[in-house]
Amino acid sequence: MNKSHHDGFSAVIDWLEFTVTGLQLESVIFEILKLEKKTFTKMETGRFGYRSQLKWDEGSLYIMFNAAGNEYEIENLPQTIDRMGVHVMITGSGCRQYETLYELKTLLLYLTILDDKVNFSRVDIAIDDLQNRIIDFGRIHRAAINGHFTSRWSKWDEVNSRQCSTGEFLGRTMYFGSQSSSIYCRIYDKTLERKAKSEEKTAESETWTRLEVVYKKERAKKLVYHIIDKDLSVGTAIRGTLKQYIRFIRPPRTSDINKARWPSAKWWEKLLDNVEKLQLTSRREPKSIDDMASWLDRQIAPTMAAIITAYEGDIEWLHEIIKNGASRLSQRHRDAIAQYLQEAQ
Repeated sequence: MNKSHHDGFSAVIDWLEFTVTGLQLESVIFEILKLEKKTFTKMETGRFGYRSQLKWDEGSLYIMFNAAGNEYEIENLPQTIDRMGVHVMITGSGCRQYETLYELKTLLLYLTILDDKVNFSRVDIAIDDLQNRIIDFGRIHRAAINGHFTSRWSKWDEVNSRQCSTGEFLGRTMYFGSQSSSIYCRIYDKTLERKAKSEEKTAESETWTRLEVVYKKERAKKLVYHIIDKDLSVGTAIRGTLKQYIRFIRPPRTSDINKARWPSAKWWEKLLDNVEKLQLTSRREPKSIDDMASWLDRQIAPTMAAIITAYEGDIEWLHEIIKNGASRLSQRHRDAIAQYLQEAQ
């Protein structure tokens, strides 16, 4: 599942954006997203340098592409897409809407199978603490102001908005790291955001802090492969990222000025309990054939067994899948095959 719970809070994928090259538009819609083209509406303008754009009727999911001419109907989508490929953007609300049909982690699995045909632009993971039991905006803000943290990020920013007539806060957000960088953390008072949007208040939303980590480009890709290859929950992935990039601390009783030796804050230890640092900068080791076989057994075998059982032992469909897959082998797959054959000699 892409959603995980840990001691009173939940973690979800809250933004997903990627580009697929070398596939037809209809293949991206039907084979990857598992949606019907009739559920999309043609928009008047494109975005991000793409001339054409489709919007999913059921939510905030957008598909951008370039094709010869702009005259087409949803029933007859263009087949020839230029080298920019097909760009897919699923916003925060779009992620929740898409999840009513499919798990986002399953979508990530399809994308990793395509491997070098997919470039990830952005992936956001959010932790919601609906009761501020661990992740509390005020506590984090005080720690930042007092310098009670160490971080690989070189700066942090604060953005506040207030009501002119009363001075009341309308929004409070902290950023650790630059928003133009490939990874940064955003923490904000979700209760204030909901009030500003005049959303219906509930008892559980009266003390709501959201912590998000935004991963871009190569960091986003490494994150996705960690989630799929290691079968990580998104909650473990974001907590492992936090453990790698930042640590909130408490002053010791001694006069030690070296913050690296200060103990971690108890609430921070509780948040990151039983999680390892997630490395997003080291090169991902290539998979061997044995690794692939192990992954297939762990991830796909139950699904295959269910299909074969339902088809009463008929495996003709499996032969067709293998035949189609052989035409989509990436260089990574070819290298693994060559290494396996060499070692078998």
